[in-house]
Amino acid sequence: MDAATLLLTGKAKTTDSIYRRVDSVDAKGFPPAVKNLAKQSAGIAVLFETNSNIIRAKWTLPAEVYMHNMTPIAHSGLDLYCFQNGKWQFVSVAKPAKGTSQNQLIVQHMDGSMKQFMLYLPLYNGISQLQIGVQKDAVINKPAQPAINKTKRIVVYGSSVVQGASAGRPGMAYPAILQRRTGYDVINLGFSGSAKMEPELAAYIATVQADCYVLDCIPNPSPEQIRDRSHYFIKYIRGLRPNTPIVLVETVFRQNGLFDQQVGTTVRRQNEEIKKTYERLKQEGVKNIFYIESDKLIGNDHEATIDGIHLTDLGFMRIADAILPVIKKAMNEKK
Repeated sequence: MDAATLLLTGKAKTTDSIYRRVDSVDAKGFPPAVKNLAKQSAGIAVLFETNSNIIRAKWTLPAEVYMHNMTPIAHSGLDLYCFQNGKWQFVSVAKPAKGTSQNQLIVQHMDGSMKQFMLYLPLYNGISQLQIGVQKDAVINKPAQPAINKTKRIVVYGSSVVQGASAGRPGMAYPAILQRRTGYDVINLGFSGSAKMEPELAAYIATVQADCYVLDCIPNPSPEQIRDRSHYFIKYIRGLRPNTPIVLVETVFRQNGLFDQQVGTTVRRQNEEIKKTYERLKQEGVKNIFYIESDKLIGNDHEATIDGIHLTDLGFMRIADAILPVIKKAMNEKK
């Protein structure tokens, strides 16, 4: 079954290539790095239901990828969940082999009852083709009652942490965790190393319908860029979306900044600058804006990163725990 005929979640808009995050026309004015990252499939998932006792996947990648701080499953593999007893349950993964053409068994020996599944796509690679295989006499369809409510939407814009570095598998990036916990359509606009609040990104994000915007984009810009860009960036979005809640998230504390004084100083200055912008916006009377400080995000035991910067699955669970209550508060107050 061609996955393109099933139900896709995690897409901001229709795109010219179905498994890319941003259409090439929309991305035309983006910085080159963001334009390339927008081709990747982070946060996109396929919803379907089947009574098959096996599920396979066949997918084509544009390129082989090596990343020193990520598993191949996360950057180029697939991650399968099943909706059972009112919640999403991890099933298994499709592990990429060498090369760009992939064909993997994900799960077998299931009981043959009709179940709803969600298959997350790669975080740091693209997909040109995807087929989902089931046994010959089985049914596979779009879900009759999707467990993801696509009429409710959260848009998350940010850095490599938002895109998913260094989750163990695609479903452990924190936007995906938020999606499963809320049942809402969550759009991952994480652009690794390149979320620098350029005006072109504000112009695009403001065109993406949302019930809440999460701006977790402080790790990448310099303190000076935050000072110069953040007020315009947020006010632009607010101008086009006057009633939609905006959640500002400080940069996660870099654990290596405890010892590297230059890193520690930069992180402190980044957070100081976005806090100044937040206070300025409040003084200007901007409503429905919420703020999460760095010390609330990943705990204080210094065990939540893989390299001092990017999060492990433990770190992603913690940041989801921190952000979700603020999103719920923001969306409830909007009502």
